[in-house]
Amino acid sequence: MALTEEALAEYRILDVRIPSTVDYNQDVEWICRSFGFLEARDKRKTAARIFKLLLEAAREGKGLSSDELAAKIGLTRGTIVHHLNKMIKGGLVIYHEGQYKLRGRSLRSTLGEIERDINRVFENLYKVAVSIDETLGLPNR
Repeated sequence: MALTEEALAEYRILDVRIPSTVDYNQDVEWICRSFGFLEARDKRKTAARIFKLLLEAAREGKGLSSDELAAKIGLTRGTIVHHLNKMIKGGLVIYHEGQYKLRGRSLRSTLGEIERDINRVFENLYKVAVSIDETLGLPNR
């Protein structure tokens, strides 16, 4: 039996052209698209709608339950949880005391935490790469 380790997080960042004009709805969709949450087949832009509600709840220092989100958006709880799980895995959202919340107190602080996570992953990759290179006698230039 093979032992597998599940990833703690799964960061997917896409280089998507930034909107040319400042527009709240477009900007939220762009953030979701950049994290791979808003795909072309999501015609109702469900991920962006969920994320927007979580951002607005963060303004009041609150979170929302999956039932509250489902009621506000008019979709099933299962659909909402599917999108929320992707956002949790991507580092944007946390689940705490029955509520889904933005990971940080603001979007900027949330992105800062994700950046630190990604930097930590790369630091570990470099440490192991150095060890592998030294073991094989590979040059580092």
